[in-house]
Amino acid sequence: MNKLLLSLIFILSLNIAFGQFNKIQTEDGDKCGYDPVKDAELLDLYGKNWGYGYGDLLNDIAEWEQSDYIQVQSIGQSTLGREMYELTITNFDPVKTLKHRIYIHVRTHPNEVQSFRVADEIINYLSAENGIGNYLRDLCIFHIVPMYNPDGVELEYPRENANGVDIESNWNAATPEIEVQNLRARFEELMLEENPIEIALNMHSAHECHRFFWVHHANGTSELYYGLEEEFVESVRSHFLEGIMPFDSHVSWSGGNPGQYPESWWWTNHQEDVMALTYEDMNCASAGLYDQTAYAILYGISDYLDLGYTSIPEDLSNFSFNINTYPNPVKDILSIESNLSSSKEVNLAMYNSLGTLVYETTYTGSTKIDFQSMNLSPGLYIINCKYNGYTNTEKIIYSY
Repeated sequence: MNKLLLSLIFILSLNIAFGQFNKIQTEDGDKCGYDPVKDAELLDLYGKNWGYGYGDLLNDIAEWEQSDYIQVQSIGQSTLGREMYELTITNFDPVKTLKHRIYIHVRTHPNEVQSFRVADEIINYLSAENGIGNYLRDLCIFHIVPMYNPDGVELEYPRENANGVDIESNWNAATPEIEVQNLRARFEELMLEENPIEIALNMHSAHECHRFFWVHHANGTSELYYGLEEEFVESVRSHFLEGIMPFDSHVSWSGGNPGQYPESWWWTNHQEDVMALTYEDMNCASAGLYDQTAYAILYGISDYLDLGYTSIPEDLSNFSFNINTYPNPVKDILSIESNLSSSKEVNLAMYNSLGTLVYETTYTGSTKIDFQSMNLSPGLYIINCKYNGYTNTEKIIYSY
């Protein structure tokens, strides 16, 4: 009898586990995967606002506004009156030229801070003086909303806005939330331009701990669109094969367009004219390589739009650095490893949130920063690693 009871319990546990896994996959549930216990652990791990709050955004806005290639505007206010900022990034030519238009919105779910870190690297590339960013600015206009749900971030809600609504799945409501209304109005405005949006990326990060795109089945779109999705995702993936899953690893809408998502709105109103997809980064201990992910997305965009970017400057292809300490926030020693031969020197400079230089060194291969031995105060630190004229930037939270 005991063996039978144990067998039944085991079978039941398998069914529950399988059901939970399928919930992550379903097109009608939370596509990022929602685990309140894990979300509470992540908040405790990363600290206030999952390591990046509205105040941090305002600091970055002030820095981004200094760039000749970035213009900042508000697309409206959130439920609690916070500005919803949008960056427009391009070479602002005096002579009007028709450029490809790409829209990216980020941080719908406040706990998915990894999606912002990818977007932050996209901004870094697009505002750089050389490489793919400079090339794409000549041919494209990028619009980026780095924090679509600022109230949720500040209230430390894992999924919802100030009204307790998941605005990711609110797009077909009779009266959508104000954040949805603001973003939709911006989409509608830009689609009336002579050069409307061609690619719309919705940046998330999933508990499943893989990098992937949600692809929409032909049953909910069309055979043509499904083929275009494959072309786009595989274009991105070809530049980060070991990091991004194949295009058909996560396919939704097999039962038709569910209606509630931003991509549902895009398909209903613009069909094949706009490549609208959700990207999921890794919301787990293995997250990282945000710069490599961002570069793959930008290069994939170039491939998909047939922009002809083929040359990879040495400074971009040969230099990356990895923050090996997890978690971030770091509590003691931070390890940094550069993807260079041991003879190549890298300059590392670390600044506090006020922009004051607090540490600088030159290293080859790898190095470590001991926060405690330098008597540094807890807080946000920005690390710049420079090699051959190119800079990689990473934001680190230090806490006792």
